[in-house]
Amino acid sequence: MDEQNKQNNAPPETEPIERSAASPKAGEPRSDAERETNILKEQIAKLEKEKEEYLNGWKRAKADSINQQKDELRRMEEIMKFANESLIKDLLLILDSFELSILATKDPEAKKGIEIIYSQLEKILNKQGLEKIKSLGEMFDPSLHEAMLQEDSEKESGTILEEMVKGWKLNGKVIRPTKVKISK
Repeated sequence: MDEQNKQNNAPPETEPIERSAASPKAGEPRSDAERETNILKEQIAKLEKEKEEYLNGWKRAKADSINQQKDELRRMEEIMKFANESLIKDLLLILDSFELSILATKDPEAKKGIEIIYSQLEKILNKQGLEKIKSLGEMFDPSLHEAMLQEDSEKESGTILEEMVKGWKLNGKVIRPTKVKISK
């Protein structure tokens, strides 16, 4: 019995402590509340990410819309610049007629009156974006001039010697090239 008493009085042998399903491992939450908090934090992070994606998409859509409005305004301005082009081309014929009248008129008073009317009409058309194409003494430029004749000259080849019919631009666009005589 002594041995039995010794065994009963002996300290129990230490056995490894088993973790129950309820006890947390290292790095794991210790309670249900902590687990729920972590789940909620993950959901919040996911929602924040979605919010950012939607916000960025909205910002891009808004910027696209603003750019589209600006493009549309530019197109409308461009249309407005040239909406009167055919009317202005028709009025150029009247300017040509006034120039011929000025050259043909012998009466100084009548000539002065025609020049005043010509000048007024030209100013009105200039306000609409019409401008003369400079040519006399310039080098021939096929985008601005139309060569009608060539003539031998002491000037450099391609120099405009004479303006036969005035050329015009409307807001920078050639609506009638200048008809010219150039040197060979």
